[in-house]
Amino acid sequence: MSVRKHKSTIKVISIILILAFGVSMIYAGWNFLKQNVFVGTKKVIAEVNGEKIYRDDFERNYADFESRLNSLVGQKKQQLAQVGIDPNGFKTLPEELMREYVLKSMIDQKLLLSSAKDLKVKVSSADVENKVKSDQNQYGGKENFINFLTANGYNLTSYKEFVKNGMILQKVYEKIQNSLKINDDELKKVYERYKYFNFQDQTFEQAKPQLIETLNNENAEMLISSHLAKAWQNAKITVKSDKERNVDYKKMYDNIIKTIVEKDGYKFDGASLNEKIIGEFVRSEKGYSDVLVEQAKKSLEADLDKLITTAKKAKEVGIKASSEFSGIQELNDYAKKYYDYLIDTYKPSEEAMMEKFNSGRDNYNVQNTIAGQVVGDYFQPSQADFEVIKVKAQEILKTLTIENFKEKAKELSQDPGSKDNGGQLGEVDLTQLVPEFAEAVKKSEKGKIVGPVKTQFGYHIIYVEDKNSSNENSAKVSHILITPTISEATKQELIKRMKTLKDELVAKKVTWQQVNTQDKYKFEVKEQFKKLLKSQAIPGVGKYDSELSNKLFASNPGDILEHQTEYGYFLLSKISEVPFKEVSFEDVKERIRLELAFEYVNEEVEK
Repeated sequence: MSVRKHKSTIKVISIILILAFGVSMIYAGWNFLKQNVFVGTKKVIAEVNGEKIYRDDFERNYADFESRLNSLVGQKKQQLAQVGIDPNGFKTLPEELMREYVLKSMIDQKLLLSSAKDLKVKVSSADVENKVKSDQNQYGGKENFINFLTANGYNLTSYKEFVKNGMILQKVYEKIQNSLKINDDELKKVYERYKYFNFQDQTFEQAKPQLIETLNNENAEMLISSHLAKAWQNAKITVKSDKERNVDYKKMYDNIIKTIVEKDGYKFDGASLNEKIIGEFVRSEKGYSDVLVEQAKKSLEADLDKLITTAKKAKEVGIKASSEFSGIQELNDYAKKYYDYLIDTYKPSEEAMMEKFNSGRDNYNVQNTIAGQVVGDYFQPSQADFEVIKVKAQEILKTLTIENFKEKAKELSQDPGSKDNGGQLGEVDLTQLVPEFAEAVKKSEKGKIVGPVKTQFGYHIIYVEDKNSSNENSAKVSHILITPTISEATKQELIKRMKTLKDELVAKKVTWQQVNTQDKYKFEVKEQFKKLLKSQAIPGVGKYDSELSNKLFASNPGDILEHQTEYGYFLLSKISEVPFKEVSFEDVKERIRLELAFEYVNEEVEK
């Protein structure tokens, strides 16, 4: 639908918001307008090493999480309906589980805050002031910022405390993450293990920054989880029930720490079960159910059995877990190291390796490829193009009534997603629509036709059929969309820009690096590619064009080709070329061993 934001992005972000909710609370600090800078009388519901958790803060965190979940559920139901599955059977998570999840996340946050002293983490007043000033500037100055806070029930003093805590949390996270040092020997082993698959044509030194980042990211979650596991064991935590509101926070806490499955001194608790349930819930077509809960429990049991079995095998071959890891993460460290051990020690027969080589020689031969770069832009309607359709939309508006809107939409609208349905979008969440469209609907009375409204898609004439009195972001709407046609004059403006740039590149008045890195060269397409086959589409240009590919391969390094498509205009240049080379078995023997090793080990870990 052309008034909606990018659907794929929304879908991915929605899932991430649910799965990463706890992490975002713990490490980055969350939206200050919904968290612990509230001014007023605060009731304490828990204390964690002397750090208080207030009822108001908890309820705001819960409301935020519930809102995110409702957004996900709404989108999930839409996706199910699109593939023919009845969305009405999709059941959301129970309130009790969500509250337990939020409480666990808030306790984790307090534990990390209380770790700051032991880790010698400090934040200066100057750093806090600089961050607050930066935030003030975004709101047009201190006075506007204070008014904004006050209007939402906050003050500047408590906001500074929130900023300070957020900065402490970030430093605590970084300190814990850096507690496990990675030496060059370990990095080289990882490089040798993956160099044919992830670091082709890169030396160890070239791949080293990416290796460090990858290993740090792999270890980060395990280190934080281990730190928190130890902190939970040693923490002084008291949780109270709220008799005034009849909310049993103590019961929530007991459910969080309750052992679900235990074996050989390792266990999964209620918090682990909640995380597993949420993960299964996101992937489910039916949502929450007793069956899903039982599946999650069985999955935890199977996970623990598998981890313990793998740890025993690892110990038998002399593998030791790093001292920084504890609990389940200690088992995960054993599993990770045992996986690497199996890869490194697997020795397939010569016959097996030769068979793989002979069955896929083309995969091992050095193919004829090129490296190069592309710069260009897509044809976009100009202001003049928009002016043309504005006049058209205004003329259409004069002919519209509530009674004929549906038929006119079928006749005139250029939105393929709603045209045949008389322009109907149904009841929509305005936060998921482009802002100009949403704002026009909010300002309109129900039963009115408004517009034309300009958006990135064109001009909309909107019929606001109904509005939700309890939710300003919900309305039933229809629209007629008139999209701009890109004129030849507009296309020629872009072509002229590209030809001028080519002349500057040829004359060496500007370099490709400058074009790729400097903001003043505003082009939608800036692509650099390596190992491009003649049979592959050139990045940024669009679908595969054999004629263009042949021209680029036949060109000399440094030559600049011009290419126009239906959608845009581009400059292409070949930097270098690798000729075809037929390799021998000995040339690729170690690569084949690793390929067979990964096949074998991946099958083993799935058993």
